[in-house]
Amino acid sequence: MIPIHALVFHKAKPAIVTATDHDRITILTIDGEEKRIREKDLAVAHNGPLKSFPQKPQDTPAAPAAEALELLMSEHPEGLALVSWKEFAELAWNDAEPSHIVLAWYSLTEHPEAEILDEGIRILGMEERRRIAEKALKKKLATELRARFLSAFKSALKKKDSTSLLNEAEFLPFLEELARYARGRSSDCPLAREAGLKLTPEAVHEALLACGYWSVEYNPWPERIGCILSVPDFPIPPNEREELQIARIDLRHLDSYAIDNAWSHDPDDAISLDGDTIWVHVADPASIVAPMSPLDREAMERGSTLYLPERIIPMLPETLVQKLGLGLAPESPALSFGMTLDAEGRLLQTRIVPSIIRVTRLSYEEADERMERNTMLKSMASIASARAEYRRRQGAIDISFPEVAIRVRDGQPVFLPVPQTISARMVQEFMILAGEAAGRWAYRASIPFPFASQESPASSESAGAGAGPSESMAENYRRRRSMRAGIVSTVCSAHAGLGLSFYSQVTSPLRRYQDLVAHYQIHAMLAAERMNVEPGRLLLSSESLEEQMYRFAAGAARNREAERNSRAHWTLVFLERHPEWEGEGIILDCSSEYGQILIPEFGYEFQTKIPRGLKPDMRVLLKPRRVSIPQLQVSFDIIPR
Repeated sequence: MIPIHALVFHKAKPAIVTATDHDRITILTIDGEEKRIREKDLAVAHNGPLKSFPQKPQDTPAAPAAEALELLMSEHPEGLALVSWKEFAELAWNDAEPSHIVLAWYSLTEHPEAEILDEGIRILGMEERRRIAEKALKKKLATELRARFLSAFKSALKKKDSTSLLNEAEFLPFLEELARYARGRSSDCPLAREAGLKLTPEAVHEALLACGYWSVEYNPWPERIGCILSVPDFPIPPNEREELQIARIDLRHLDSYAIDNAWSHDPDDAISLDGDTIWVHVADPASIVAPMSPLDREAMERGSTLYLPERIIPMLPETLVQKLGLGLAPESPALSFGMTLDAEGRLLQTRIVPSIIRVTRLSYEEADERMERNTMLKSMASIASARAEYRRRQGAIDISFPEVAIRVRDGQPVFLPVPQTISARMVQEFMILAGEAAGRWAYRASIPFPFASQESPASSESAGAGAGPSESMAENYRRRRSMRAGIVSTVCSAHAGLGLSFYSQVTSPLRRYQDLVAHYQIHAMLAAERMNVEPGRLLLSSESLEEQMYRFAAGAARNREAERNSRAHWTLVFLERHPEWEGEGIILDCSSEYGQILIPEFGYEFQTKIPRGLKPDMRVLLKPRRVSIPQLQVSFDIIPR
C-alpha cells in the first residue's frame, strides 16, 4: 500500500497521495486536481512525506538539475533508456528528497533532450536529439509561414489586392487547402476558421474570388456535388458479345434520320417509316458492353453523361460513342423498335430486332425545311401529332418552357435558344412511343425491367391533364409544380404525366445508364428466344436490377443537380460581367409575397419578392442589382411594363 503523503507520478506528472482505500488511491496533482486512481496506474517516486509542492523557480530552471542532465548527456551520447527519479535527484543534489524530485521535474519539462516518464526520465541520444531539433525547427518555420499567409490573405481580402498573395509560391499550398474545401473535397478546413471565414464552401468560394485565386469562370459545383469528372478510358471490346449470338436484320434500305440539335455529337436515335410500321432505331452499346464488366460498372457509377456548359463528360468512352453513334459511320448497328398503330394512335404491335441501318443526320431546322418536300417526314409528323392527341385523351400533361442551351466559348457563356420545331416534337413523340413499346413488350414477357412511372398529380385539373399545350408560362409553371416525382422500378405502373400504362426509357443508351440496362434485358430475352434456352440464364435478376438502379440513380441525380447549378453559375457569370444588361422577365407565380420569374433569354428562373400589382404572365423589365456567384443568387430591380 502506498503511504499517505508519498510522491507519485501519473501520466508523467507528479502528485501527492492524500488518501487510500481498498480499491482506489486519492491524489492531488501538481495542477491542483484531486483524482481517485488505481494503484497500478501510479509510479512511486518517493515515500515522502511531501505535504505540498515546492514553488517552481521563477527565473531559471533549477541549476543542479540542469547540470545533472548535462553530465548524463556528455557521459552517454548514445542516450540512456531510464534514470529513476531518485537516481537523478541524488546525482543533482547528493540527496533524494521528494521536493528535489519535483524541482527536477520543473526543470526537465523545459529540456527536450529528456523524455519524462512516470518511472523517471529517458535521456535522448545525440542523433535523436538532432532529429527532434530539426522537427521542431520545421514546425516553427511552418507556423511562421502559416501566420504570414493568414496575414497576407486577410490583407488581400481587405484591400482587394492579391499581388503580394499570389506572387508567393510558398502560399500556394494554403490557397489550395482552402480551394479543396470550397470544391467539396474536404469536410473541414481549420485554415478557413483561422482566416475568420464562415465555414461553408460558398463563403470560402467567395473569399477565393475576392483574393484573386479563383476567377469568376471557375465552376466548383460538379466537383462539390460529387460528380465523376474524369473521362472514361477503358478498352473497348473489338467484337459483339458472343453469348448473345446476335443476328442483325438488314434495314439499310430504309431512309433513317437522326434528328437532333445542330451541336449534338452523340446521336443515339433515328426514325424511319416502312409502310404502316414506324421504326425507332437506337444505338446499340449493349451488344458490346457486358453487364457487370468494368465498362458497365464505370457507366453505372456515372449514371449518365454529364452535360456542362463548359464541357461534356461522357458516360461511355468517346471511342465507343464514335463507333456506335448513329450516322457517325456509313453504316450503324442498332436496336430497332418496329411499331404499328391503329387509327387513333393506339399501339397495336411491337417488334424489336438488332439491325444494321444507314442514317442521315439532320438538325431540327434542316428536318423542318426538308419536311416540305419529303413525304415520309411529313407523314411521320402527322402520325406523331395523332399520337400526341391520343395520349392527351389518356390524360397526358403538356408542359413547355423556352429551352436555351448554354455553351462556353473562350471563357464566355453563349446562350443558344433552341427553336420550337415540328421535327423536335415529332422526334420526342416517337421516343415516347418506343418507350411505351418496350414497356409493354417487357411486361408481356414477364422479365425484370426498369419501368418508369409517375403517379397522378394531386389535382388533374390544376395539372392540365389532357388539356393540351398552353401558351401561358404561368400555366405551364403551375402544371409543373403539380407533378409528382418519377419512379424507376422493376414494378410496372402507369406514367400519368405521359398518359401511358406502360413506359420505360430506352432511346438514349449512350448517355443514360437506365436505358443501357433496359437494352441488356432486351438483348438477353432476344438471345434466349434465338437459342431456345431458359431466359433466366441470360437475364439480370430482379435483385441485381434493383441494386443497379439504386446505384445509377445516385450518379444520375448528382449529374442533374450539377447541370442545373452549372447553368445558373454561367448565367450569373454573364450578369456579373454585364451589369448594364436589361432584359425581359415573365411572372410565373405571385400567389405569395415571394414568387417566381422566368428570364426567357437565359432559360433561367429565380425566386424573388414580387411588387404589388403584378399578375401571372405579365412581362417586366429586369435590371441586375447584386450578383453573388458563390451563392448562386442574383437580385433584380423589377420594373412593370
